[in-house]
Amino acid sequence: MFFVGLLICTLRAAAIDPPSLRCLSVDDAGGVTLTWIPVNTADFDRYEVWFSTDGQNFSRIYQVGNSQINTYLHASADAINQAQCYYFVAACSATASASSDTLCTLELYLTNQNNGLAILSWSPMHNPEVQTATGDYEIFCEYPPGSWQMLGSTGQFIYRDTISICAGSLSYRVEMADESGCRSVSRFLSDVFSDGFPPDIPQLDSVSVEVNTSRIRLGWEPSWAPDAFAYIIYHLENSLWIPVDTVFGINNTTWVDGVNSPNTPQHYRIAALDSCMNSSPMSDVQHSIRMTSTHDLCRREAYLSWDEYENLPMDVEFYRVYCSENGGPFLYAGETAGNQTSYTLSGLTPQSRYVCIVRAVNYGGNVTAASDQCSFTFNSQDNQDFAYIRYVSVVDNKNLEIKVSTGTTVSFQRVHLYRSVGDDLHFVHLDVMENNGTDEYVFLDDRDLQVDRILYYYKASVENDCDLETAFSNISHNILLRGRQDNESRTNTLEWNSYDGWEIGASGYQLFRKSEADTDFEMVGGALSANRYDDDVTHIRREGEGFSYFVEAEEIADSYGFMEKSRSNTVIVKQLPQTYIPNAFCPRTGGINSVFLPVNSYVTMENYNMYIYSREGVLLFHTTDPYTGWNGGYNGNLMPPACYIYRISYTYGADGEFEAVGTVTLVR
Repeated sequence: MFFVGLLICTLRAAAIDPPSLRCLSVDDAGGVTLTWIPVNTADFDRYEVWFSTDGQNFSRIYQVGNSQINTYLHASADAINQAQCYYFVAACSATASASSDTLCTLELYLTNQNNGLAILSWSPMHNPEVQTATGDYEIFCEYPPGSWQMLGSTGQFIYRDTISICAGSLSYRVEMADESGCRSVSRFLSDVFSDGFPPDIPQLDSVSVEVNTSRIRLGWEPSWAPDAFAYIIYHLENSLWIPVDTVFGINNTTWVDGVNSPNTPQHYRIAALDSCMNSSPMSDVQHSIRMTSTHDLCRREAYLSWDEYENLPMDVEFYRVYCSENGGPFLYAGETAGNQTSYTLSGLTPQSRYVCIVRAVNYGGNVTAASDQCSFTFNSQDNQDFAYIRYVSVVDNKNLEIKVSTGTTVSFQRVHLYRSVGDDLHFVHLDVMENNGTDEYVFLDDRDLQVDRILYYYKASVENDCDLETAFSNISHNILLRGRQDNESRTNTLEWNSYDGWEIGASGYQLFRKSEADTDFEMVGGALSANRYDDDVTHIRREGEGFSYFVEAEEIADSYGFMEKSRSNTVIVKQLPQTYIPNAFCPRTGGINSVFLPVNSYVTMENYNMYIYSREGVLLFHTTDPYTGWNGGYNGNLMPPACYIYRISYTYGADGEFEAVGTVTLVR
């Protein structure tokens, strides 16, 4: 930084190592202590210390002949009043000398802004700074007197200190450490300062209405100002901000308004007060949330709306709605986005009283604000809208009958029926019936159904006097019965799905069967709990090939007093027929072989034919009953012993055909 061309020593015939001046430290009396790194030169003679107040004109102020000496106190430097003192140290031998770099004391200046701000500035000891210096300037302040406290550090040449005392004398100095262990210290400067800075503006987080007391409660975060000790509460009255209370204690961050009603929006602001009675500016405005409601008797809905909540820290993410019914607890009803200030409350109960509040929630969920209570009574006559599918049952093995009860529904216009094919997810409107003055409505679904292959799901609804469908019923479906035969064991296996939809369920299932020989169905399995039944038909092999079945579910008596039944589709299971034909018979014996009768098992009765011919081709006998035989007679006379021709034919299954032609011998 500085260069001085002086003749330090008179003899320069040989070189000598220069000392390294590292630190200049100003003491409280203005003396300057120099610290340097000693030289290790064999022909060392002395150190010379040179001083200047302007960096140009130097004078020698000290010399010492001990090479291990590395400090010197320049007691008369008056560095308190001198902004800068310049020094260098020379090492001399008998024949040569070498000088250190020239350093100056840290040049410190102090500016009092008279507004609670002290500005310190300084210049370095050398430009560039001594290579072994740390590069961080440490700032110290003396307060109270005799106690120096480090405020901070910086690599710049300026530092701003915000005053935190109300009034007093403060002293400052700047220091920098060197890696050799010494420290450079500036002079200290003093002035009288006072705290003129107001505290930071506090953030009024929330203005909420207490659920239990209906009083307005304010909440805020503690002030960041360390000497803040109170908060001033302001209330908007006649367009003027009026201070209404003071809350003492930096961590007391709530206040309850015991005067103003939440029935109209109330606006508030707060300010922080520090120990020097400096008041911050007022915070952003916050106001209480007021909720109102209207309701639709037909739709049984209430429309809730509220004031937009402003200046919530991190903004409003969503509003949550809570409602109490007939004095019960407040329960979550739903929520809206932060930019939406209305909500539809559905499914209201007639003659019930509701109390609702809305709560604004910020992003992060750590700050909320609750509205006042909005209360109303839903004055609607309870029609006790009700719809219940009593059964779904197969009719004529191709259609479905659906019986709907409207129970105690007082007034309505129509009953609607919906159907979903194959599952209970895709309902479409199927039919509608006008109110007929009763509580029973029977629908017939005859729209090309496949009741032997597909499940059909149904639900019903009541359309009220407001043209709205309410009270959707239970979901019910048909019973789908399937069957298969086992020709070896002569067993028919029947399987069906459970009937769903009744309030309590089915008490059991009854299986009914009719053979080709029967005129009516008869029950073959009663109160079945399983959905399968194996029917052994070996004992009724003479009743045809086809066996018809249906299953019927019976409802457990429910709370409505219903105990209905649901009938499945009808399936026909056919066993494979067998026919054994004897080759002779003896009519006069009266025994088991007195009639020519083929042994038929599971042979159909619908298209059976047996013909008996003489050898001349005369038709002697004909029957369509597979279990009726020829007794050997013709026109009332017994035919003589001989061979006669028979022809037996019938069909079975879907495509099977049986035909047998042969002879049988009549013997006596």
